[in-house]
Amino acid sequence: MNWRVVAFAAIALCGCAKQAVKRDAVVAAVQRPVEPQRPPEPLPVELRVRARAALVNRDFAAADASFEQYLRREPRDAFALFEAGWVAEQLGHADLARQRYAAALELEPANAPAALNLARLLRLAGRSSEAEQVCSAALRAQAEDPRLLDALAAALRDQKKLDEAEAIVRKVLERHPNDGEAYKNLGLIAADRGRVRLAEMALASARKLDPQDAGIPNTLGILAMRRGEPVAARDLFLEATRLDPAYGPAWANLGAVALAYGDHAAAQQAYATAIAIDPARWETHLGLAWAIEGQSRPADARAEYEKVLALRPGQEDALFGLGLALKAENQLAAAKAIFEQLLATSGASRATDARAQIASIDLRLRAAAAAQADRPEPVGTSDSAGGGRR
Repeated sequence: MNWRVVAFAAIALCGCAKQAVKRDAVVAAVQRPVEPQRPPEPLPVELRVRARAALVNRDFAAADASFEQYLRREPRDAFALFEAGWVAEQLGHADLARQRYAAALELEPANAPAALNLARLLRLAGRSSEAEQVCSAALRAQAEDPRLLDALAAALRDQKKLDEAEAIVRKVLERHPNDGEAYKNLGLIAADRGRVRLAEMALASARKLDPQDAGIPNTLGILAMRRGEPVAARDLFLEATRLDPAYGPAWANLGAVALAYGDHAAAQQAYATAIAIDPARWETHLGLAWAIEGQSRPADARAEYEKVLALRPGQEDALFGLGLALKAENQLAAAKAIFEQLLATSGASRATDARAQIASIDLRLRAAAAAQADRPEPVGTSDSAGGGRR
């Protein structure tokens, strides 16, 4: 055979083989399922824009989700951390808000808004010594800021460091005589010292400078209660709720006034509103329990006393109320155990009352046991030997 023919045949066979491979690859590609392509991940700037738009529209859940994504990509954006902290507050996530404000301060120690919000949340959580540290650190970065000085004075007052707090307040007022927050702090410090007239004068000045602050009429209402003027106090608490319907302390104080008048239904409504605003305050749950107890609903009162004890284990008024509720439900053994627990509490202020309740329960238990012993045997009704009447 001619070598040219053989070579051509070999080349042709190779070409056919290659064509077969290509054809098989095309068939396989057509038969393989097409995987859906993932949408491209949004750029950080797009996430930031989304978060801001949701924030403007008060869609806090969407804003939080966008900030979460953005901060994973840009964790060193102090202003975004501050805004994300504020969003977390609106969603009721106080722990997350504190974390974000603290992170913003680590990146930017002179960020006064972050320091102020963090200090406020720490004070609300009963951590005023930490709030003091936050304010002091921020003042080292931004000395003489009156807002930070006001917050520091408030944190010191919470800790009963009244002399230090008053010195700071007077320092602020020397340089900023129209600082309403400083007058408010001065009034609260004077009230703590029992100087009611001075407190009212300072708070009146604060009210003129900041007429929209619901905390001022609320404090004036507390002072009116101390003077024995519940009607004036109620009007001031109502004014506070009109200025800020989400100001929980004023609603709780309205509940206290209603309790003082024996209006348990109104007290329940006011305390329930306060709890809806801030469910973490054990004092408000205790007031609600008293209001419900006054309506002879021991089971519902017991549920509230249990919430108090979950928030503040060993709280004596809640233990006593829980014992009374169990006694009213005729759960005598359980009630006695609660009163005994109260007696075991160191320095129990209601020890005498608890002993009286234990004695009363013991009498009821003995009477029940005696009645059981004196009860005649029931007449049988079965078909067994010696059975009763048919």
